[in-house]
Amino acid sequence: MKKTCYLIVVSALMAGCELDNYEAPSATLSGKVIDFETGESIANGGVNNGTRIQLFEGNATQPIITNSFPDGHFVNAALFPGDYKLVTLGAFEMVEDTMRVTVAENTTADVKVIPNVRLKAVLQDFDETTAIVKVTYSKVAEEQVLNQLAIVWSTIDNPNMFTFFGGGQQTMDVASENLTAGDVIFTITDLKPETTYYVRAAAVTNNPGNYYNYSTTLTTSSQH
Repeated sequence: MKKTCYLIVVSALMAGCELDNYEAPSATLSGKVIDFETGESIANGGVNNGTRIQLFEGNATQPIITNSFPDGHFVNAALFPGDYKLVTLGAFEMVEDTMRVTVAENTTADVKVIPNVRLKAVLQDFDETTAIVKVTYSKVAEEQVLNQLAIVWSTIDNPNMFTFFGGGQQTMDVASENLTAGDVIFTITDLKPETTYYVRAAAVTNNPGNYYNYSTTLTTSSQH
């Protein structure tokens, strides 16, 4: 009797395994978050500080969330082929409210967004312990106020205003100046000799969520 019961249980388990043996998601969606006017990738703060890609399959209400990398690109290699609605969360407003994307084996889709501020950082001088950086800024969102200009540096790549291991940050509060575009010079001192630092400009407007915009990363090693 015990053997018979044991065989019934094993058979049921095997049948259950066969029923649940679905193919794993195999499609990939990759792309970049780009400036709607310039077509350039938009740098961001990375995980929890940058643009998040939400994908809704068919009529689903629960999104599949993919974080974008600090340089603006994103990859999700675990999707089922099908039709998706794409919506962004975070630092930038999409040009369109939503995008429709048909995901096949390897699909690419760039997401056009409106940055709050365009930023560029240029290393003007460097002498092992001091770096002089020019930050060029241009506010894009006319209805927003430019609250702060900043620079952040670290011994780790792609620092942001909340993560700058081995480095620091400088900020300028400019809300009362009603700035729209221009240049500002930051001087970074007390750097360690023979050490490579990664530097990014940052700015924040009074946008929902108070997300920072960032420049691409420059390094002090290029001046050694």
